[in-house]
Amino acid sequence: MDARRMTLLSLLILPAGPDAPAHLLQDYGLSVTRRALAADERLDEVGPVIVVAPGEDVVARWMDLPLGSAAQARSAAAFRLEDEVALGGDDLHIAVGRTDEAGRTLVAWTARAKLQAWLDAAGALGLTVQAVVPDYLLLPEDEEGGLVVGQLGGRLAMREPGKALSADPDLAALLFENRQHRYIDGKDLDAHLIAGARSPAVNLLQGRFAVRSSRERGGVKRLGVLAAAAVLSPLLLLIAEIAHDQWTASTLERRAAKLAVSLVPQASRYEDAAGYAVTRLAASQSDQGFSELAARYLSIVEGAPGVSLDTLVYGEEGTIRSTIGYANYSDLDQLRLGAKRLGLELTEQSTASEGGRISSDLIIRRKP
Repeated sequence: MDARRMTLLSLLILPAGPDAPAHLLQDYGLSVTRRALAADERLDEVGPVIVVAPGEDVVARWMDLPLGSAAQARSAAAFRLEDEVALGGDDLHIAVGRTDEAGRTLVAWTARAKLQAWLDAAGALGLTVQAVVPDYLLLPEDEEGGLVVGQLGGRLAMREPGKALSADPDLAALLFENRQHRYIDGKDLDAHLIAGARSPAVNLLQGRFAVRSSRERGGVKRLGVLAAAAVLSPLLLLIAEIAHDQWTASTLERRAAKLAVSLVPQASRYEDAAGYAVTRLAASQSDQGFSELAARYLSIVEGAPGVSLDTLVYGEEGTIRSTIGYANYSDLDQLRLGAKRLGLELTEQSTASEGGRISSDLIIRRKP
């Protein structure tokens, strides 16, 4: 029997280093198999695969993004990350995933060169890629909110509510040392990876890397058939009118993009140039309010001796996004009290602890 018909799902687990082998994980319904691949092996008979990318090369974060299309969400996320990520617009690849109950969107980013290298590695094996997912997002979320840990080749992946990452085992072990956690390995881990891949939280193949469906690939051929049929069809005028409308819409989109770039030159680097320009201009118009809000927030940080300010950037709708470091959770409580006295509201987005130092991502806004 054809292996492609038997296999329900195939995962290509990429290695952490050049000397380690990739693994092929396949779900046959009643059983799951895993095997290491030789460097020169060809897998042309295997159907579409999901590539499990090294999570240490992908960052994921929940963000409050404006409603709109996926392209608009990616442009809004790019604006947020502009001052936080060293990679420029031409080197940074951003993907958006699911939205949580609070309305936040999962945003993942990596270097475009990294993503292309993963696709090239799969192509060298003769594989067709339908999705790329960072390894830590395939781990299950613990029902009781605990930490879940799993080993994927030469790296450890970890996931807990609001946070997930993978890293070198020695480094990762420091992050969950002395913390209660659930370790998954062997067949149990493979089963969880398969389950996570059936409904991934995010697929990195978006924008210029998006997979075109068979319907889209057949579009040019169908257009040729329709054109031939139109010669003999009384609907020729209607078809011409539709084509004219589409051409007009495309022209307007190009004009909007050109105007956006003329107003905000950085918009040329983004997929939705007009959306980026609107976001940027709106932010510039609220500079005065931002300055006043930032001044109040900085005075609070200065009044909390145990707190250090790592980043401070524009947020959405008159907010500030900030990352702070501190040694004790009581320092954050002190910061909240200071904010309350000055009529500000602090919302904690995420918190991580490393080397005795605690780091939190905050949203600061005026109290309504």
